[in-house]
Amino acid sequence: MTENATDRLARMLSLVPYISRRPGVGIDELAREFGVGRDQISADLDLLMVCGLPGYYPDDLIDVVLDDDGGTVSITFDAGIERPVRLTADEAQALLVALRALAQTPGLVETDAVQSALAKLAELDRPAAESTDVVRVLPADPAVEMGTVRDALDRSRRLWMRYYTASRDTVTERTVDPLRILVTDGHAYLEAYCHLARAIRHFRIDRIEAARVLDEPAQGSLWVDSEVPDRIFHPDPAVPPVEIELTGGARWVAEYYPVESVSPMPEPRPGVRVTIHAGSDEWLARLVLSLGGDAVVTNRPEITELVARRAEQALAAYDRR
Repeated sequence: MTENATDRLARMLSLVPYISRRPGVGIDELAREFGVGRDQISADLDLLMVCGLPGYYPDDLIDVVLDDDGGTVSITFDAGIERPVRLTADEAQALLVALRALAQTPGLVETDAVQSALAKLAELDRPAAESTDVVRVLPADPAVEMGTVRDALDRSRRLWMRYYTASRDTVTERTVDPLRILVTDGHAYLEAYCHLARAIRHFRIDRIEAARVLDEPAQGSLWVDSEVPDRIFHPDPAVPPVEIELTGGARWVAEYYPVESVSPMPEPRPGVRVTIHAGSDEWLARLVLSLGGDAVVTNRPEITELVARRAEQALAAYDRR
């Protein structure tokens, strides 16, 4: 798996003070500490040797000293990188709030490890800890206990569940082999092999309406991408994009959903015009219906007709009652 530049930069900025405080530290120890291979540490050290202060003359570069057999390393000039990168006040506060949210989500993570991290962070930055004491994180109330999903994952057992698919507005019963729990884009997901879809799928845990751990062992996947995606949802390329004019109380859609483009609307109708790729036309119709008269589709008349039919069906249902 290719490492991104941000992760490598963060590691290298930590490597310099770590080695400076432990002259003669072993390459193997560095690899274990930073969770990478020996070859990667060697490549990082080679790069550090050509980094330093502006001017970049020999005396300005970080001085990395390897022993004769390349087993240990020291740094005799650190170019001012004397300590690990410190969090800003805003970063420390955000991290504290996020850790508290994790600690209050049953079954999602090892609570003891989160509490230990919270205590260490609070000790290092007491002002940030005190400023976030007034923040109370209210955990979500999922339709199914996270513990059921975690139990199936920990015991490597298949999981039966009843799941709501928002893009199709349907509820299905599925049997899955759990692989891992992900937290991304503000939601917790179960990554699992779905026997109904015959493929790996991601299930939002707050949309699992019921779940039961089965006695049958789960089959592990031959390959799982270790990276956590920024977003789980990917639009269906077969569904054409839709342009929607959002006014009044509907303008929040442009910030909440992934949109392709946003442009202001001219007076006298203040608002924004957005282009959205969705998972299905049915989902688009439900979205427009939920926004009332504050959302108007401008480029796909079939969606407008679908919205009208769904509205008529809803009114007819009220009349029958």
